[in-house]
Amino acid sequence: MIKINLANNKKQLDISNLGGFDFTRVKIKALLLVIVLIYVPDFVLVPMWEAELETANTELQSRQSDLKKVKSKVNKSKNFETQIKELKAQEENLGKKLLAVKQAISEKKNPSSLLLYVAKNTPENLWLKSLEISENSMLVSGEASDYSSIGNFVTSLRSSVFVKEANITGTKSTVRDSDKSRIETFDVKFIIGRFDQ
Repeated sequence: MIKINLANNKKQLDISNLGGFDFTRVKIKALLLVIVLIYVPDFVLVPMWEAELETANTELQSRQSDLKKVKSKVNKSKNFETQIKELKAQEENLGKKLLAVKQAISEKKNPSSLLLYVAKNTPENLWLKSLEISENSMLVSGEASDYSSIGNFVTSLRSSVFVKEANITGTKSTVRDSDKSRIETFDVKFIIGRFDQ
């Protein structure tokens, strides 16, 4: 006869093989090394890195404050640059005006030296009634007691450095009403060579 054992035999659980993984083949030293490498950085390296991160953050904040200062200086320097450009434009404008003034002064015709020469070289018996200067010419009208005074006047002005050319444009003999004396009226045109000595 056949005996069937209907009793549940409890087998002892084999923990060396769970889920198809054989724990007997696991090397304990290597496992411990892996565990150390996984968890030790969290306890040792992370606090050290946190300290380094804190110093890096403080340095970053100081650099950012330095950057703000530099940016404000740059903004101020931009303002200075615009002021410098404006000043250079004003300097250039003033240079042009100064050049124009110098040119105007060099072209300015001050007849004072010429008029002083005319006054000093006018004969005693010759009277000037009008003297007109326009551009580079001078027109003199007057009266003289004789023709030789007119000739001496024209010759003395012609020999000066002021006059290039002199032309008597008209003469006329008349009798003065006040004392009934004979006088010579004249008109002389001078071409002016220069206005100063």
